Amino acid sequence: MLRAERRLRLLAELADIGMDLARALKPSAPADEAQDEVPGGSPATEPGRAKRRDPAEAFAPLSRAIRLTLALEAKTDAELCDLKAGVVRAREEERTVTAERRKAAAAKETEDREEKIRDLVIEAAEFEIEGKEAMLELMDALEERLDDDVAHGDRDERSMRDIVERLCADLTLRPDWSRWDGEGWARTTPPTRPPFSPYHQPSARPVLKGPGPNVALHAAISRAPPGHALE
Repeated sequence: MLRAERRLRLLAELADIGMDLARALKPSAPADEAQDEVPGGSPATEPGRAKRRDPAEAFAPLSRAIRLTLALEAKTDAELCDLKAGVVRAREEERTVTAERRKAAAAKETEDREEKIRDLVIEAAEFEIEGKEAMLELMDALEERLDDDVAHGDRDERSMRDIVERLCADLTLRPDWSRWDGEGWARTTPPTRPPFSPYHQPSARPVLKGPGPNVALHAAISRAPPGHALE
């Protein structure tokens, strides 16, 4: 772009020089013409004096040179405008891409935080709720609170502890807050199964996969909480 701008300045300078030369070809004033004459009205014929060139002959090539210079100047100016526009478009596209990436990153961060909130509340509930149906109802209640309860609409402005604590209170959960380490529940023991987990019963066969067409029945039996009788 710098070279194009330099060429444009040089062409403008050439055009100015051409116009100055063209203006110098204007006919001389009568007083100037009188100096070229001798007494008696005869033109001066001093030896060695160069004969003046006809201005019309000099103007034709000069005029053509000026026109070509102006045409080249206009073309260079158009190319420079296109180049600048291209640079502007490239910068705008880069800014758009950067903004979209930041927006996507912010959305992903919000999504991850929401998922962590759900996991923490459900983890707290697993220590209190014994039945599968009750857990499913609590999960539905949790989603309802997150989606519709205006009291939880400012989650982006609150700490994780505050969010989880208020949700647990609304869901009638009473977790052991001594296990809270600042951003989640600290585990001092290996992970434990929730009371309704089908894996409490030892089995040498897959628990959730039954043979043949009775897969759904086997899954229902395996997931049933202890003491639950299928009717």
